[in-house]
Amino acid sequence: MINQIDIASFGSFNGLSWKKSIRDGGNNVQNFKRLNILYGRNYSGKTTLSRIFRALEMGRIPLNYIEPSFTVHGDKGDVTHADIATHGYEIRVYNHDFVSENLSFLFNQTIDGEIKSFAIVGEKNKEIDDEIAAIYAKLGSVEAKAGLRHDLDTKKKERDRTKSDHKTAYDALESKLRSHANIKIKQNRTYGPPLYNIDSIRKDITSVKTVGFTPLTTEEQAIKINLLKQEALPDITDTVSVSLKIDSIKIVAEELLSRSIRPTQAIQELLNETALQTWVKQGIPLHRGKRDTCAFCRQDLPHDLWQALDSHFSKESAELESSINSCLTSVNSEIQAIAGFLTLTGEQFYAEEKASFETNKKSLADCLRVYMQDLEALKSALGSRKTSLFLSVAMPLPKYDSAAIQKCVDDINDLIVKSNGRTNTLEKDKRFAREALRLTDVASFISDIAYDMELTRIAGLKTDADTANRIYTNVESEIIKLENDVSRLQGQQKDERKGAERVNSLLNHFFGHDGITLEAKDNAEKNAVKFEIMRDGKSAYNLSEGECSLIAFCYFIAKLEEPDSSGKELIIYIDDPISSLDGNHIFFMFSLIESLIAKPFKNMDGSNGYRYNQLFISTHNLDFLKYLKRLSIPKKKMPAGDDGKTRSVDDNEHFMVERNGPKSNIMLMPSYLKDYVTEFNYLFHQIYKCRNQDTAQGAHEPFYGFGNNLRKFLEAFLFFKFPYHDDKNDAFERIKKFFGDEDATAIALVNRLNNEFSHLESIPDRGFKPVEIPEIAKVANFVLDKIYAADPHQYNALLKSIGEPARK
Repeated sequence: MINQIDIASFGSFNGLSWKKSIRDGGNNVQNFKRLNILYGRNYSGKTTLSRIFRALEMGRIPLNYIEPSFTVHGDKGDVTHADIATHGYEIRVYNHDFVSENLSFLFNQTIDGEIKSFAIVGEKNKEIDDEIAAIYAKLGSVEAKAGLRHDLDTKKKERDRTKSDHKTAYDALESKLRSHANIKIKQNRTYGPPLYNIDSIRKDITSVKTVGFTPLTTEEQAIKINLLKQEALPDITDTVSVSLKIDSIKIVAEELLSRSIRPTQAIQELLNETALQTWVKQGIPLHRGKRDTCAFCRQDLPHDLWQALDSHFSKESAELESSINSCLTSVNSEIQAIAGFLTLTGEQFYAEEKASFETNKKSLADCLRVYMQDLEALKSALGSRKTSLFLSVAMPLPKYDSAAIQKCVDDINDLIVKSNGRTNTLEKDKRFAREALRLTDVASFISDIAYDMELTRIAGLKTDADTANRIYTNVESEIIKLENDVSRLQGQQKDERKGAERVNSLLNHFFGHDGITLEAKDNAEKNAVKFEIMRDGKSAYNLSEGECSLIAFCYFIAKLEEPDSSGKELIIYIDDPISSLDGNHIFFMFSLIESLIAKPFKNMDGSNGYRYNQLFISTHNLDFLKYLKRLSIPKKKMPAGDDGKTRSVDDNEHFMVERNGPKSNIMLMPSYLKDYVTEFNYLFHQIYKCRNQDTAQGAHEPFYGFGNNLRKFLEAFLFFKFPYHDDKNDAFERIKKFFGDEDATAIALVNRLNNEFSHLESIPDRGFKPVEIPEIAKVANFVLDKIYAADPHQYNALLKSIGEPARK
């Protein structure tokens, strides 16, 4: 069912927005209903509107419509001018285009004109009927919740659900990938490439999932980042060389520490006190040849002191002391040389070698510290021997690791070579560093979002969707096969001649027109059937406009019984079927629509069924509009109210198509056209509104128009009551006959209001006075009471026609 239509540009329609234009008095948007009556004068845009529906039926835009733009909204989705070839609405349109396309003979009554033939179901064949009925039973329907069509609807919902679930999960993962690629990686100034998208991250995911890939550690990432910041460094021209001399020193020291010497004539006190011996030895050069007294105690030095000391401190001890001093000099030199073994700094290396260099530098420093400790121990031992020349000292055991020292030296020299060589490969290394950082980022990302688990879940959803779609397709294929079987079986019953007979039946039954008939004749080749209009057994030409209208519309009604249309939920649009038809034919046209389209039929459960899904009828003819108001009104069930009961409401609406200048518009039909079948009903309603003078407080218009309304109503009412005028000189004859002579005052009041309030020409001062509300109410009640008294059945029928309850 079609609910609304927006027309940006199509013929005389321009900028029509349904929700802005089609609103009721409460400013609520009103949609198309099941039954829709449209009224508009000629050239208002009715046929243009019908051509939009015709375009949906034919799947193409009519010729000579420049840049059309419209959107039809309905329960089977929206349809625009761009996709009219693909939609689910079954539409059949009767308008000028239908007639010119199918009955061109009516416009061109020559041999060039033709009437296209169509076939309807011919004579009944019970076996075929039973077979078709069995297929229809198997097909079922969505509404009945049975059969393959209901099963297909269920499978479609399952297909759509699983498809939606898969799409939602797939799109969610795609969104994560796209977001990470465009925001996290692409905008990363360290390793993000300027051209990076979802396809790029998919390739990187493939790389990180390759066997052998290992993401960078935090420390490695820091190194790579530092490398990216690194500028080209000058080559390191120095190399590390460590020459340890402790072995040669040890040979000398070991002999000095273990050498055994004795004084020529020892002084026992000095041998016993090493400190005293050292003190004496240091004092010799301070006293010999310089003084005869002791600088410490001021006593005279013994005369044989120098001889005794020379005998104690022999030449041999002097040589030993000299050798020890020489060896100490070598030890000190070696200790001082340690600081110069490694003068390189980490800043001279690239980031990738810097960390290793610092590690090796620390290891080398630790090893040299042990080496220095060994030298210090040797130095201490030599010092001890020097202090006690006549006592041997044990050689200290070395703890340093010369192999470890050499390994550090070799490793550092290797790093120098690598760092120097990196200058030539710096840009390449940076490229590899960026890639490694990016891949590490991607590896972390897919771990955080559980990428593999999500892929497995999506694959499962895809399998479910494919399975549901396969099941749906199988059921759909079975339905299509059965529908093709129905078409094939119906084709066996088709008969073009029955189509012509049906048109003739409609012409004769509804219009009593048997002078003109439609005959099906074989063409010259005997391989096809054509329709021809006959009059008195001869080909008919020079048809009147009325005859053309009757034939064309009967043709359309009969064509609805084609197999392609019969049994389908059709949206039928009938555009202005009235042209040059008299009153009788207009009524018969209405009867045809009512009997064969609008009138409901009874279902097996007693509910009403309809031969159409939605019906549109447009007209310019007010007489035809009057009849259209009598069409059977479809009902629509509303949801249960608070009392739990469902109720039915009218499912119809009246619209008006009007044209202001070059622009057409659609609006709700005004109440004066919609609510009253004739002006007579309207006039009665206006008089009825004046029965209570309090009504004037809210709506005073009926009171000001009372005089005219009463005069016109009484003229029509009394004319049909008393069609013959006995005394043509008595203007009030009919009023007196109806109201009687017994209430002359009331009659006089009626005459006064009837004339004075409806004419101002002879009494212009009446127009400058307010109306007398109480008099009007009195007269209104007098007239209404008299009508009720004279014919209560007619009075209650009039009340019913204006929507008021009957009077008891």
